[in-house]
Amino acid sequence: MFCLKPYKLGMFFLAKSDSLISSIPPETIPVVIVMVSIVMLTIVIERMVYYWKLKPIEPDDYAKSKELLREQKWDEAKDLLQKKSQSPASMVLQVGIEGKRRKSLYIEEDMQTEGYRQIRMMEKFLAALGTIATVSPLLGVLGTVIGIIRSFAEGAGTKGAEVGISEALITTAMGLAVAIPAYVFYNYLVRVKEDRITEIENLSNQFLNYLVDKK
Repeated sequence: MFCLKPYKLGMFFLAKSDSLISSIPPETIPVVIVMVSIVMLTIVIERMVYYWKLKPIEPDDYAKSKELLREQKWDEAKDLLQKKSQSPASMVLQVGIEGKRRKSLYIEEDMQTEGYRQIRMMEKFLAALGTIATVSPLLGVLGTVIGIIRSFAEGAGTKGAEVGISEALITTAMGLAVAIPAYVFYNYLVRVKEDRITEIENLSNQFLNYLVDKK
């Protein structure tokens, strides 16, 4: 009989009347998932608007800016890039042109610094979005487990059992409904970020031939 005491103690916390799970309102996990979904939508909207503004430099504009650099028309080249594009690559090139105009000795270093700054701006909130894509289904699973435990604790055929089963199904669906779009948008935004980084690297290397004096 002594060995049954731990078992009885454990059952006390899951008993019908004094259940630890029953003390948690059924809407707790769904409310948490809704709050996470609001954060996810806010991040997606903000990042989509931000990336929409980061249109790449058109080939014709890039060719014109290089021609102006050949002619050493630094101000005109910078103004052209500033008017045509606000992409990360354009911002980096403008820093390089401004350094050349000021006859700076650290043009390449300044462009690298601006490049890193642009990358940090593009990566803003992406880690949070990836975390939401990972955590949301886990919240759904947590709600499922709590709902099943609640249904067993309340007993078959009771109102509490029905609430527990409903909670289990609803939280699973809600978790997936948040995780799937979060994962899709996360991958899309990461792909756009990588494309912009590639543009920065390629155009910067080409512009350096006109901005840095060869020794």
